[in-house]
Amino acid sequence: MHLRTPGRRARRLSLAGAVTLTAAAAATAIAFNAAGTGPTAMAAAVAIDPLAPALNFNTFVEDRTTLVSTESEGPMATGGDLVIKGSYNVDIHGEATFTAPGDARPSALVVGGKIDYSQDPATSVVRVEGDGYVKVGDMTGTDVVNNDVNGAVVNTRLTAQGAGYDSTPRIELTTRQPEASVGPASPIDFDAAFAQLRANANDLYVCEAHEIEMHTPDGTAVPKGGVAPGDQIRITLEPGVTNILNVTGEDLNNMSELTFSAQPSADTPLLINVDTSGTGGELDWDVPNQAGAGGGNGAPYILWNFKDTTRLDIVSGDTVEGSILAPDADFRDVSPENVEGQVIAKNALFGDVGENGGEVHYFPFRAQLECESDEPTPSATTDGPTTEAPTTDGPTDCPSVSPSESTGTPSEEPSTDAPTSDAPTTDGPTTAVPSASESPSGGADETTGDCVPLATTGSSLGPVVFGAVALVVVGAGVVAAASMRRRGRQN
Repeated sequence: MHLRTPGRRARRLSLAGAVTLTAAAAATAIAFNAAGTGPTAMAAAVAIDPLAPALNFNTFVEDRTTLVSTESEGPMATGGDLVIKGSYNVDIHGEATFTAPGDARPSALVVGGKIDYSQDPATSVVRVEGDGYVKVGDMTGTDVVNNDVNGAVVNTRLTAQGAGYDSTPRIELTTRQPEASVGPASPIDFDAAFAQLRANANDLYVCEAHEIEMHTPDGTAVPKGGVAPGDQIRITLEPGVTNILNVTGEDLNNMSELTFSAQPSADTPLLINVDTSGTGGELDWDVPNQAGAGGGNGAPYILWNFKDTTRLDIVSGDTVEGSILAPDADFRDVSPENVEGQVIAKNALFGDVGENGGEVHYFPFRAQLECESDEPTPSATTDGPTTEAPTTDGPTDCPSVSPSESTGTPSEEPSTDAPTSDAPTTDGPTTAVPSASESPSGGADETTGDCVPLATTGSSLGPVVFGAVALVVVGAGVVAAASMRRRGRQN
């Protein structure tokens, strides 16, 4: 007979205690995860090109577009009527990339509705350059003319019905387009495109990425809505992330200058969310100078998001560096300065009688903006049970709707090496999880057959009680075993 030293006994009790705590912790984790009170998984980051539905058009308008002055360097598309009210040049650099099925050339000008020739019959000519085609959804009142008054084969013109080759207003091409390819059909689904553009604008407005602060030259922080008239505003971009600047329309008009610490780039894009609620969703924009960006040097990576703006007029100031996303706005550009990017709007007027509308330069948005999605990523992998719903013989086919299905917003499935099965990934006990019929944590009601949703945090104490019971039961078992061993030694 050999004696057990107090140290060895202490180690045995410590080991027993460790087993007890481990089992209790596992049981408690199962119960808490079943209740939805386990560790909250981080949301997945989703990168999107918010202007992808605009198909690389320099201007992309849902309804009516009116052309007065002066030019768009890239292609134009409008879902409604096109009103010819002055001399305007389209796609002067031949940048069109969208080609309608069956066409030999890309579409430089797409009109979903019809062409309105009634506004200024004396001088109005819309010239489509770059050898691109014109597409018209409603040919009512339009003739496609491919021969001049002498019958010679010439480049295509679109004129008012019966008016003739040299009449004005007109649309004239720098190439010859087959008459049958002009219309009557729009190759673009503008309704679907703008539904997605609006969804993107809404998502970007609440984007959870890297929000940056405004500062004056002396380093004083300026909050959203706090820009004073004449303020010179500085912003510092963090490399390698989507930078977000939240401002009001009044902020934009008050600042005399917006200076970037570094040029925005493909991996360091800038999203500017503009809140115009303080002026009833309307803004007469006096554009500040944007120092540190321009043309191909930063503009393709800047997006101005006017989510809820219903009227946006560019009336004065400097060139807009970047693309404008204003899917609900009546857009009007009567400033002689330019827009260095795409224009997305509900209706658009480029120039006006006596007003130079400047130019829209072809610097389409070229960045992926990264935001947090509503789709959670899987929690960290462990050797214990996963946080998925328990597998039982009870009903498990209650329907569910993912966040991306309920909101219609784009999301990506998170990629991970973590286990994705519902079954626990351990050899430990798995019978401690109550079935759907035994617990209020989820499943189908046995009496009515109705689906009972999973409990959310704080919605049920059942799993918490279960965890406490598990602690007591396992602990009591260890105590009983230790007591039996002591009695055996005493005998």
